[in-house]
Amino acid sequence: MRHVVWGTAGHIDHGKTTLVKALTGTDCDRLPEERERGITIDLGFAELTEKDIQLHFVDVPGHERLVHTMIAGAAGIDLALLVVAADEGVMPQTREHLEVIRLMGVPGGAVALTKIDTMDQDLVELVAEEVADLLEPTPFSGVPVMPVSGQTGEGLDDLRKVLFEQARLVRPRQLEDRPFREPIDRVFSLTGAGTVLTGTSLWGTLQVGSEVSVLPHGITARVRRLHVHGAERQVVEAGERVAINVAGLSREDLNRGDQVVSPGPWEPTRLVTVRLELLAAAPGPLDEGDEVEVHALAARVLARIDRLATRPLEPGGRAVAQISLREPLLLFPGDRLVLRRPAPVNTFAGGKVLDPHLRRWRRKDSAALDRLPDIGRSQWPALLLSWIEREGLTGLEQPSIAGRLGVLSETIEPALGKLLEAGRIQALRIQPLTFVATSSIDRLAEDAGEELKRRLAGEEVSAGIPARDFVGSLLPRSAFHLADSFLEELRQRGVLDLLEGRVVPAGSDRHMTAAGEALAKKVEALYRDDGFDAPPPVEAAERLQAKPAAVESICRYLVQRRQLIRLDGKFLIHRAVLDDVAQRVRDWEVADFAVGEFKEKFGLTRKLAIPTLEWLDSERVTVRQGNRRKIIRREG
Repeated sequence: MRHVVWGTAGHIDHGKTTLVKALTGTDCDRLPEERERGITIDLGFAELTEKDIQLHFVDVPGHERLVHTMIAGAAGIDLALLVVAADEGVMPQTREHLEVIRLMGVPGGAVALTKIDTMDQDLVELVAEEVADLLEPTPFSGVPVMPVSGQTGEGLDDLRKVLFEQARLVRPRQLEDRPFREPIDRVFSLTGAGTVLTGTSLWGTLQVGSEVSVLPHGITARVRRLHVHGAERQVVEAGERVAINVAGLSREDLNRGDQVVSPGPWEPTRLVTVRLELLAAAPGPLDEGDEVEVHALAARVLARIDRLATRPLEPGGRAVAQISLREPLLLFPGDRLVLRRPAPVNTFAGGKVLDPHLRRWRRKDSAALDRLPDIGRSQWPALLLSWIEREGLTGLEQPSIAGRLGVLSETIEPALGKLLEAGRIQALRIQPLTFVATSSIDRLAEDAGEELKRRLAGEEVSAGIPARDFVGSLLPRSAFHLADSFLEELRQRGVLDLLEGRVVPAGSDRHMTAAGEALAKKVEALYRDDGFDAPPPVEAAERLQAKPAAVESICRYLVQRRQLIRLDGKFLIHRAVLDDVAQRVRDWEVADFAVGEFKEKFGLTRKLAIPTLEWLDSERVTVRQGNRRKIIRREG
C-alpha cells in the first residue's frame, strides 16, 4: 500500500482540525486544554484509506506562538493542505505557514476554503481569487482550491477526491536502499508499555524486535511494538505515522527532534553547509555572526551563521552558508532547514543541506558548492568526488560515505564504480575499503620523488630510508594507517622501490656515488678478510678513514644483499665466512656434536658460537636435538 502524508497549514481558528475530523472522523484535539480552548496546541494525527493508498494527516497548530510546533509537524510531509477561512481570507499565519512549507521543499498540495456555509458565494469567490494571487509566485501556483464546510459537509467529497488524486502523483518513498529513519515529534509513556516515540517515517522499513539507534545521543534500544494509527503492526514502512514502543529507554532520555534510525555509520554534525534563501519579506540582511534558530525536521536548536559566501545577504538573496549548531543534529544532503529569528520571533530564511560534514570551507569554494545540483542519484558521483578530494590522503571509507548520504553501503557502489572507471579515485585494498582521489595520490607521488632526492642529497652511499619514516614524513597523522598501501602505490608508479623495509630510488637497490662504490668494495673486503674478528661499522670506518654514516649505510646495504649476515642482531659476519663454516660442518666426520666441540673445532668464543649455530640451524645445515646438533647431510 502507498502511504502519503498530508500536513495542514493555516491561520489559527481557520478550521484545520474541524476539517480533518470531517474528512477522517478523527478528532485531532487529544489534549484536554485543546478541547477546552477550541484550538490546537500540539500535533494531531488522522488517516484516510482508499483501495491501495493511505493518507496520513498531520494537524498542526496555527497560533503564531506555536509555529515551531507547526514546523515540527511538517517534517516529512509529502503534500500541504493550506486551510483558509472564507470569512477572514489570507491572514499572517497563512503567509508564514505557506513560506514554511515552501522552504521545506513541499512540492504541492491543495487549498481548502473553509466555513463557506457562513459566506455568500460571491465573497467565497473573492477569497478564492485572493488565495490564487498569494500562490501565484510560489511552487503552489495552480493547485486545486476547494470550497468546503466542515460543519455541513458541503464540498467534502470533492476535496477527498482531490486529496487522493494529488497523493497518487507523489513519488514513492525509498524503502530498499535506505535505513529506517523517523524524526521524533512526540515522546510519552504508557503504563504497562513504557516509552513510546511517534513521528513520520521518512525512509526504509522497521519490524518488531529490531535494534534501533536514537541520535544524536547514540542510544541503542529494541523495538517492542509498532502501531500505525492505533493498529498494531509487525512491519512499518516509509510514509507512515508510526508509534514505536521501545525497551530500555525512559521518557527523560529523549526529546522532540531526536531521530530513530537503523544502526549504521551515521554521524551527527555541529557544522552544516547549506544553500540559503533569505525571504524577500525578511526584516533585514543576514550576516556572519548572526544568531538564528534552526528548525530541521522535528528539531529546534540555536545556531550562528558561521560563514556566508555573500555578505551581507540581502532580503530575497541566495547564497551558500555554513551554520554552526549549538547542539548536534543528524542531517543528510537534501534535508531542509527553516531559520527563525530568536527575538523578535519570525520565519525569515530557509535552506537545503549541501554537505553536513564540510570543515575546510573558503569563500572561493562557494561557487562549486552552489553548483552541486539537488542531490539525486545521478549527481552522486560529483558529490562523492568532492567529499573524497577534500579528505586528501586520509580518504573516505565506504561505510562512512554511505553514512553521510544516509544509504546502505552497497547502494553507493555504482557511483563509486563510475569514479573508479574514470580514474578520478583509487581504492586502497584494506578493510574497510578506502577511497582516495587520484589527484591526491598524484601530489603524493610528486612530493615523494622530491623528498627522496632531498633525503639522499650529499650522501655517498645509502641503503635506503626506513619506509615508515619516509612515508610518515609525507602523510598527515590521520592517514598513517594507510602507509603500506601508499608505499605500494608509489612502487607501482615507479617512484621508488622497497627493499627489506627501506625505500630506495626506483630501478636501484641503493643510492651510491662513484666514491661510495669504491668505499663499498673496501668495506666488503674488510669483512671478508677479518672473518669472525670483523669490527663493528664504527671501528671499520676508523680503519678505512671513512665517514661512520657512510660505512653504516654500506653495511645495511650489504645486509640487504645478504653479503653480510647479522648474527644475534649485532655481529656482522661476511656470508662467505659463514658458508665456509657450513661446508666444513657438512664435511665433519661426525654425526652430531655439542657446543663445546664446535667452539674448539672452529676457535670461536661462546658469544659467537651460539648465534653461528643458530644460523646453521636456519640454513638447514644442522638441527638441534637437546644439547647437541645433528648434521644434515646433502643427498648425492
